[in-house]
Amino acid sequence: MFTQEVDPLLIKTSLEDRIAYLTDFLNFTSRDAEIISKIAPSVNDAIPSMVDGMYAKLFEFDITKKVFMNRNQGFDGPLPHTLEELTLDSAQIVFRKVFMKAWARRVLTADYSNGKTWAYMDKVGVMHTGASPFKHQRTMGIAPLNVPYRDIALTLGWIQTVLHSAILQLPESACPATEKVEAVAAINKVLWIQNDLFSRHYIGD
Repeated sequence: MFTQEVDPLLIKTSLEDRIAYLTDFLNFTSRDAEIISKIAPSVNDAIPSMVDGMYAKLFEFDITKKVFMNRNQGFDGPLPHTLEELTLDSAQIVFRKVFMKAWARRVLTADYSNGKTWAYMDKVGVMHTGASPFKHQRTMGIAPLNVPYRDIALTLGWIQTVLHSAILQLPESACPATEKVEAVAAINKVLWIQNDLFSRHYIGD
């Protein structure tokens, strides 16, 4: 059996090398990208309800809800004064949902052969740590999100369940059972890669 050599320091500093390691380890291939692209039109309709459900879940606990008491980057509307005043219809939550839907749609439609896709997912990871990956935000003094990794990982787990359910409920005419198995596995790989692109900025590994 051939054993690959992986430089642990290099995969900390080089996103390209890290992605090569992650995709090799998870065996994320062009077939995974192909099957995600194939089921995307059928699963796309589930995104709005998924995002609504995700924020409803985050509102069930004070420690996940209070994150949204802080002003998010790019939002200049009114903020509630108390946690009780913050609702799912609050302006900043509506604002956040737009970006969440964009991320979910990108997961389904991204070109995974393009390094820009992984760079985008890496920036999504950075922007939740309290440090901004975007120069214009730093220049303008716009505060990024600061979300504990614990809650990031839990939210990704919740999203994974919803996307898996959406795929498994597709009619046989739209997606045969064999392709559902492939699609669930492919989405699983992408979400675990996204998880790593969060965790690397929290734990520095």
